[in-house]
Amino acid sequence: MQAFDAIIIGGGPAGSTAAFRLAAAGRRVLLLDAATFPRVKLCAGWVTPAVWRDLELDPADYPHTLQPFREVSLALGATRHPTHWPDTAGYGIIRHEFDDFLLRRAAARGAIMRLGMRVREIHQEADAMVVVAGEETFRAPWLVGAGGHHCPVARRFGAIDADEVVVVARESETRVGRKRLQRLSAHAGTPELITESDFRGYGWYFIKGDFLNIGIGCLTGGRDLNRRCDAMLGRLRADGRLPTDLELEPFQGHAYAVQIGKSRRPGGPGWMLTGDAAGLARAISGEGIGPAVNSAALAAQLLLEGRAAEYPTALAYRYGPEEPTRASRLAGTLPQHVAESVARTICRIPVLRRRLIFEHAFGMGHEAAR
Repeated sequence: MQAFDAIIIGGGPAGSTAAFRLAAAGRRVLLLDAATFPRVKLCAGWVTPAVWRDLELDPADYPHTLQPFREVSLALGATRHPTHWPDTAGYGIIRHEFDDFLLRRAAARGAIMRLGMRVREIHQEADAMVVVAGEETFRAPWLVGAGGHHCPVARRFGAIDADEVVVVARESETRVGRKRLQRLSAHAGTPELITESDFRGYGWYFIKGDFLNIGIGCLTGGRDLNRRCDAMLGRLRADGRLPTDLELEPFQGHAYAVQIGKSRRPGGPGWMLTGDAAGLARAISGEGIGPAVNSAALAAQLLLEGRAAEYPTALAYRYGPEEPTRASRLAGTLPQHVAESVARTICRIPVLRRRLIFEHAFGMGHEAAR
């Protein structure tokens, strides 16, 4: 049985961030993931300046696809509402490049990687967490769950709440070529968001270098996701942004919990959850990379300071308590037509759109201090 100071399950941005910080401080760290990298990971794929700070990384030092933007547009019906910032509000990235880079960076600092190895069993002994993966057994005093919505650590310790709010999404990311993509949209290089008429979700169209990312997510449990996706694709074809001869990569689906109402229990004796495993995706936007990296940095910091048991309290202080907020309770009592009217008003008024949607819900631009 191999012993470590911490075992991290999940190789996405949360897992690699925790591994990097712990290994850089001299801790013996093991990271496990069932996938091999680089692997396809669909995501609208933008990160904020705050993410780079939490990664302790200068964007100028990132060697892969990077699409800075100062503008984001939101389509409400047939009307496009742009929002601008004086400085860079965010950066488009390609997840299979981004995740692989962060893993390699953690490995270069000394984190031990076991990729392509599925976790078979997790159990707790008196003084350690024991993980069986593949044919090997590992132990450590602390286990960090960073395995996304279906994280084995969350499943094992009953941290998943039956009443949590789950977004279901479908996305496609296709390498098309920069020159052709520049001809498809006058706004290439900036995220274009498309509201759903009932405001139960939104779609996006984002050109990032050679890649086109198209997707849609909604809060309807996936029941009508295909219909919504087909309608959005029809709209993009009708306005010329998606030519009929452009063959997209197959759409893939995924799910994640968001910060609305009841959230997941983020930790207990010997274990803690980060990112999507903890249900930390932003409530309105579903943006998850920022909370994933930030929560992982917090987990690593507390582990290094010998205060890991304080993680649930520290996370609640940073992201809010589990119980529904007054605003979310009020929103839930409004008739649907009233809620839709309020949403349209927010989308139309520039200062509200910027502050409430893009800066608060997406974390773009000058993100409020935590």
